[in-house]
Amino acid sequence: MDMRHHPFRICGIALFILCTTACRPSGTQQSTSMSPRVEHLILNAKHGDGSSMYQLGRCYELGDGVEQDMTVAVEWYTKAAGKGLDQAALELGNLFHLGEKVEHDPSRAFKWFRRAAELGSTQGMLNTGVAYATGEGVEQDDQMAMEWYLLAAEKGDIYAMHNIGWMYANGEGVEADQTIAAEWMRKSARFHYTPAQDWLAERGLDW
Repeated sequence: MDMRHHPFRICGIALFILCTTACRPSGTQQSTSMSPRVEHLILNAKHGDGSSMYQLGRCYELGDGVEQDMTVAVEWYTKAAGKGLDQAALELGNLFHLGEKVEHDPSRAFKWFRRAAELGSTQGMLNTGVAYATGEGVEQDDQMAMEWYLLAAEKGDIYAMHNIGWMYANGEGVEADQTIAAEWMRKSARFHYTPAQDWLAERGLDW
């Protein structure tokens, strides 16, 4: 991967807490039989509740309250994404990008990152931009990368701000402009993003 751009962001521990709270039977660490809570989630999901679909995806992915099954997990995430849950689309992108629990598939990862972005996910916007910048799962396109980075930056994403600064510094997708590059790097650096701070420090610039 082109490490000049901040790499893909992957979902973190907050989602794990959400799932274990909703899905893990009290007093157990992992169960191979279906818990009453999972049965309740399935009932709600069958009635069209997107949040329950997403939580079921997490439960089947982690094996919490039910036997782990990645095929079923992907099915539930897909249904939740169909209900408009950006987090479900983002999780699918993460899974296919990492390739640890399902087969690595950059094209499918891009598809779901972009879908998450279209549903309003800031992280999805950033990851879509990274995919275009690096050509991972989609034809490389610096201008499209810049478009998605700008959308993510408008929502406060410090990694997108850094990437925009880098593209202006190096004339990728835009005409090189060191003044604008420094402005974007400062925006990122003020949120304590070290690579942006280092870029400015190397040039004797403050933030």
